[in-house]
Amino acid sequence: MNWRRGLFRLWIVGAALFVIAVGAISYSDIKAQFVAIVPSPPPQRYEILVPQLCKDARGDAGTDYTTRKGQNPGPWDTDPYQDCWYTMSKFRPLYPEYNNLSDAELIRMLYGIRVRPWATLGLWASIAVGVPLALLILGASLVWAFSGFAATRSGE
Repeated sequence: MNWRRGLFRLWIVGAALFVIAVGAISYSDIKAQFVAIVPSPPPQRYEILVPQLCKDARGDAGTDYTTRKGQNPGPWDTDPYQDCWYTMSKFRPLYPEYNNLSDAELIRMLYGIRVRPWATLGLWASIAVGVPLALLILGASLVWAFSGFAATRSGE
């Protein structure tokens, strides 16, 4: 029996199973990253709230923004490093420098969400390919070492 051929076939099966397992584990993470690039529009009955530090707040407290997320605007004392919450319809006119960004890009920027789907895909792909490749190199070197460092002859 040829050990090298048998171990190589075993490696192929194991590598294929490992790639399938990594794909199954990483699918939801990768899909979420790609979906985050082009989010579905929110229902029209709700308005999106976006944060801005109160020290950079523009407009009138209680009219244009609130200091408590999810509450109607009201005149509360504000801490300059607390978030002030604007509805998107009030935020856009007060901050025209963000007009070149789409709503999805603006939300990701203000909430501090980093979306890099290709980097995530590359990370998982390198894990799926790198681990079996490292095992192949390790296994081949062990087979070579246990064979007494002998060169292979043609015909074996």
